[in-house]
Amino acid sequence: MFFWGLAVLCAFSIGFSKNGVTGAGVLVIPLMAHIFPAKASTGILLPMLVAGDCVAMWTFRGHGDWRHVFKALPWAFAGIIAGWLAMMSPGFSGEAFKIFIGAIVVCVLALGEWLAWRRRKAGGELRISHSPSSVAFFGLLGGFATMTANAAGPVFAIYLLALELPKENFIGSTARIFFILNLVKIPFSAQLGLITPGTLSFNAILLPFLLAGAYAGFKTAKIIPQRTFNSIVKLLALAAAVKLML
Repeated sequence: MFFWGLAVLCAFSIGFSKNGVTGAGVLVIPLMAHIFPAKASTGILLPMLVAGDCVAMWTFRGHGDWRHVFKALPWAFAGIIAGWLAMMSPGFSGEAFKIFIGAIVVCVLALGEWLAWRRRKAGGELRISHSPSSVAFFGLLGGFATMTANAAGPVFAIYLLALELPKENFIGSTARIFFILNLVKIPFSAQLGLITPGTLSFNAILLPFLLAGAYAGFKTAKIIPQRTFNSIVKLLALAAAVKLML
């Protein structure tokens, strides 16, 4: 019963996060790694993440900015391939890389807050750069993180927050990025033996709970003011980063 309780909580949280408050699924990765081996949990999670992305793509089909999605995707694809090659290496340490991702996210969050403070003080337009080099950085890091640990959420949250998108466009853009990336990851995870008929059957059982979470997330996002939404996403990204480092 405890096993299924955690599994249902994970499915609900994925739906809630994908279709509402991005980052609310911060506990999903450590919870799934608690009831399954850490590496195997990535393959079990992946189809559920794709299902959540599909729901969000439909719900926010009129929102989202493809320009910024397409800028990051080539670099993210390269990061996914690098992550896949790393996972095939016997010496790869997923735990060490999680700490690295967490530290990077904390540093970028701190930089963003410092730039926001400077902007308020100077009345200027200081913000995290979206130069080609910074897009490449976020894309590569996010692609590697999503392949090795399903942990790219806080990375791309920072990338999109810096654009100051309205919350509907933020959710829609996030859904587009992860829908494409998670689809691309499927053959790599299958090749690693992480997606099997057994794991897909498990995913199918949890699908109704994911849909319930998606409905709850959509209703919640509608009533949250923009500034509050941005603050929640930042706090959840920080929580995710701390979780990764611990």
